[in-house]
This record gives sequence, C-alpha cells and structure tokens, in this order.
Amino acid sequence: MSTHYIVYVSQAAQALTPNDLEDILEEARSYNPRHGITGVLLFAEGEGRFRGSFMQLLEGDEAAIEALRKRIFSDPRHHTKIVLERGVKAGRDFPDWSMAFRTVDRSQLRAHPRFADLCEPHFQDRCAADGADGALSFLCDFWQQAA
Repeated sequence: MSTHYIVYVSQAAQALTPNDLEDILEEARSYNPRHGITGVLLFAEGEGRFRGSFMQLLEGDEAAIEALRKRIFSDPRHHTKIVLERGVKAGRDFPDWSMAFRTVDRSQLRAHPRFADLCEPHFQDRCAADGADGALSFLCDFWQQAA
C-alpha cells in the first residue's frame, strides 16, 4: 500500500527550552495517531543551543498530511517553512512512531554534507533557492545510523 509523505524544514522563531520541545512532541504524539500519521522530527541546535532548525517527515494519507502541514505552518513557534520533498512511497519508513524525535548538534551533521548546515539560519535560504534533494533519504539514513 502506498503512503504519501512530506518533508519540510523551518527555523525556530526564538530560543526553545526543553519544555517547549516536549510540548511540541506531546501535541504531535496526541494528534498524529488519531489521523493515521507517523514520522520523525529532527531539531538541529543552532546558536544558543535551543535556537535552531526543524526538519520533519510526515507519512500518511494525503489529505491528513496536507491538513497537518497547514496546521504546522501556522504555528508561530517557527518561521521560514519550506517543503523540501513530497510524494508517494511504497510504505512507511517509521510505522511505529507517532513522532520520533532527536536533537542534534553541528558535529552530528558533518557526516551529511548536503545537510551539514541545517542548524544555520541560511539553510532555509539555500533550500528556497536551490532545493535540498535527498531530504527523505537523509532522515532515514540518519535514524538508521543513530540507532
């Protein structure tokens, strides 16, 4: 059975505390199972540790994914929201995760040159101008390597 997906990036609007990140996860882990959505959320620490970028993969029904995308993109806790990839794939990469989560720092991203500057504010500008092919593969590979 095919699965729709979307990968987007955004920049934290302000420094986020661990509690802020936990609130985001709690919302996702409550909302997503009710709508048949799975995925992963990566927070790349930028300056000041809790200011940085998000990269998220959402998997599920096309209409459910689009409704959630609109909801997420209206959230004022982040800005410069850019869809990197969307499409259909053979199945879910994260079927057991209502929302997996990982925080990473610059050193953990160095092994992924295309995404090494994810934690930098200019990453979204680069993506808006040039795209960021391979975002889905990056997230899947990153999770497998970190496991």
